[in-house]
Amino acid sequence: MSRKTRLLVTLGVLLFSGFLATSLVSYFVALSSVRTQIDVTTLPLTSDNVYSEIQRDLFKPIFISSLMANDTFLRDWALEGEKDMQRIARYLKEVKEKYDAVTAFFVSEATRNYYYADGILKTVSEHSDRDRWYFRVREMAPDYEINVDPDLANKDAMTIFINHRVFDYSGNYIGAAGVGLTTGEVMTLVEHYGQKYDRSIYFVDRAGKVMLHSRDFPQGVDNIKDIEGLSAKFVDVLSSEASFRNYYRDGKTVHLNSRFIPELKWYLMVEQTEDREVSRIHGALLTNLLLCVLIAAIAIALTTITVGSYQQTAQKQQEQIVRQHDDLLAKNAELHHALAEVRQLSGLLPICAWCKKVRDDRGYWQQIESYIQDRSYAQFSHGICPECAQKHYGSGGAGDDASE
Repeated sequence: MSRKTRLLVTLGVLLFSGFLATSLVSYFVALSSVRTQIDVTTLPLTSDNVYSEIQRDLFKPIFISSLMANDTFLRDWALEGEKDMQRIARYLKEVKEKYDAVTAFFVSEATRNYYYADGILKTVSEHSDRDRWYFRVREMAPDYEINVDPDLANKDAMTIFINHRVFDYSGNYIGAAGVGLTTGEVMTLVEHYGQKYDRSIYFVDRAGKVMLHSRDFPQGVDNIKDIEGLSAKFVDVLSSEASFRNYYRDGKTVHLNSRFIPELKWYLMVEQTEDREVSRIHGALLTNLLLCVLIAAIAIALTTITVGSYQQTAQKQQEQIVRQHDDLLAKNAELHHALAEVRQLSGLLPICAWCKKVRDDRGYWQQIESYIQDRSYAQFSHGICPECAQKHYGSGGAGDDASE
């Protein structure tokens, strides 16, 4: 593997690893934040809103029941012996229609008759399970209670009753009066909030029995202990006034917030899955990873171009250096050749003053011509100078230059 390839591979691994680590850390931080927000903020806020709406809707019937319990006509009619049943029926019908209640009623302590808009519905008995509410109201300390029971006068439809104690002018208990609201009104509120906030909202009693639920509630479930994933936790849920739990159902994480509503003696349960929020985080993670790959690819491409350009420049410089080196070698060879042709003598040369022989570096004396020829490329040819020619040959040889 070339250095360039190693560099690009190392750079790619570092960039992708860094981006991947950053993206994964951001993903898990966002996931934890979403789960915390659902458990701590979103679900409790929804639960508070639903509870506030329920209290608001119950305030009106509670007020109506209080007016009935303190109405002089109702008390006088009861104290006068409950004569003329049509009068009490007309009174209860007017209350029902005026305040848009599902029912209005009065149960006399003296006769145990249950009066409603159409007359006498029945006579309550201590031995009847359906009449236990009346005897509970008779003995309770508060002035009223909110109770959910089937309404016999309305085909046993589940109805929210406000049962208010009625006293005579001396403070003696003489019966119970009140109005009833259909649970459909509560379910309308439940459906509204369920669709608005994408929540599943339902009510259970203290035993975990499902009393009311929205349309997206699991079909065929009558008790929360039968809900997948919640069966192991329903005891903890129902043992506290308010709590939040997480459990798995159908492969999904479900966040559950519960709170006890004392007016209904039910638990308000608000559930939410984290699919929508998690899918957004997954989308953000995939987008980040794609951007990481794109940025890494651009960085590697730019690095490849830069390294390639640098290599081309370096190669050209190297070729230029090689050419210059070759030129220097050629010129050096030429110089050595020139130096080889031109050999010079230098230094102090001993020479005989008489015979003109010279002494070499080994101490031998030899003719000067031989000495110079051995140490240079110079060649000697013998001749005679004019002075020597005149001296040795007379005037006839003057000016002649004889040579061997």
